[in-house]
Amino acid sequence: MTPWKRAIIAYGFPILAFAATGARYLIRQLWFDEALTILNFACLDSPAAIYRNYAIPNNHLLFTALIHYWMKIPQSAFPLDVWLRIPSALLALGFLAFMAWRFRALCGAVPLGITLTALALSPAFQNYATAVRGYMLGTFLTALALGAAMDCVNAVSWRPWLWYALASLGAVAAVPSNLAGLAGAVLFTVPMFGRRFWKKRRFYLLALVPPAMLAAVYLPIFPQFKAAAALGEGWQDRWASLRCLYASVAVAFAMLILPAVAGSLGWFLRFRRRWLSLARGAIWLLPIPAAFIFKAAPFPRVYFPLFPLFALLIARAVRELMPLDTRWRRKRYEIRLWSSAMLLLVIMWGLFPLRSPDFLLRMSRRFGGDLGDDFMYGYYLRPEHTPLQVADQLLDMKARNVYLSFLSDPWSVMFYHLLRGGKADYLFDGPRGAVKELPAASVAVLRADEAPAEIERRFGVKLRRTAELPACSVFVVEKI
Repeated sequence: MTPWKRAIIAYGFPILAFAATGARYLIRQLWFDEALTILNFACLDSPAAIYRNYAIPNNHLLFTALIHYWMKIPQSAFPLDVWLRIPSALLALGFLAFMAWRFRALCGAVPLGITLTALALSPAFQNYATAVRGYMLGTFLTALALGAAMDCVNAVSWRPWLWYALASLGAVAAVPSNLAGLAGAVLFTVPMFGRRFWKKRRFYLLALVPPAMLAAVYLPIFPQFKAAAALGEGWQDRWASLRCLYASVAVAFAMLILPAVAGSLGWFLRFRRRWLSLARGAIWLLPIPAAFIFKAAPFPRVYFPLFPLFALLIARAVRELMPLDTRWRRKRYEIRLWSSAMLLLVIMWGLFPLRSPDFLLRMSRRFGGDLGDDFMYGYYLRPEHTPLQVADQLLDMKARNVYLSFLSDPWSVMFYHLLRGGKADYLFDGPRGAVKELPAASVAVLRADEAPAEIERRFGVKLRRTAELPACSVFVVEKI
């Protein structure tokens, strides 16, 4: 295969796959966490104010500062919610290009291009590659840190170490849980140090840089950081959080799992003494201890920066299958045949089953649930998520006091209500306390499947339904 054809597969297919299929993820309304990020943090006066206001983990410091300046760029070509998603989309394109450039020699241009295409088409990638959250930024910086860490193994200058430190600093400044991705980057370098890696000072230095960068970012705001960590947000069902993560990885790379397993077995049979390379296999296990160490299992989405590492492991395994097949069949064209077949399967899987709302909805309910799905088809990705309609309804009603239940996605409703020029006293249960009473003639917004009788009993009021929207119901509050 000629170099330019390999370049097309490595660079062109992943970027084109994301650009061609990510529009529906780009053009969607904000949801709870995204709207909260904008209203509570990105709209603060300065990055210094954003940094000091680390009240909850939703404040992804570095990304929030980026969005703070992004919102100041004059533009009228895009709706505000789409404009806010563009930075993550640009980071996703840069990430795919960087992965193809930096790791094509390690994994082979063709296996890596096929694997990155699978990743680019996956629901998990397209969700966070367009999210108004710091996960795509953290993933890109984790990939940069991995490339720099590999350069540090045999570096004769200080530059790779500087890049590694800066990338690690940025990754943990985006999301502190990106420490897991950086730990995976260190594990990835273990075979490069040789059989006695534990005697190499560089190995320990690589391992110490990420926690040192975490301390550099969060020690100055340690009381806020400690309080945010003590909130204990996450999943109480620890095994369910792991099932959600690994099921999402399986869906993303479904067409490559069997080739990767076959390639791994072939490699194991041919290189029995290369046990050190099995250290990279520990990357697959990194989420497991975290699910049981903390007060609650971390949200599965915090492990999104591990996806590029998973992609590299799969690409390396697929690469092993190709020379094996050539040896067995003694035909040179077999590599091209395997490559074409795998690429075709990956594209077909990404364009058909992974575009099917029914399939994604079943997977979402099986492995995440309506409110807990981070990767498949969360409620905020579905057509019925329309907080803008709720906001317009509130405008029509000229609502002055608005009660928003937690399940009604209050922050996104407030975002669009304010964006449309609405003004109201918003009442909702939050960290600052629960709502004590509902004023007469106020408006209540509940999720469509919530029982209004519970709200009526709680506040001693009568709710009169005035609007039934796809995801929410709107009521007028009447005193009894």
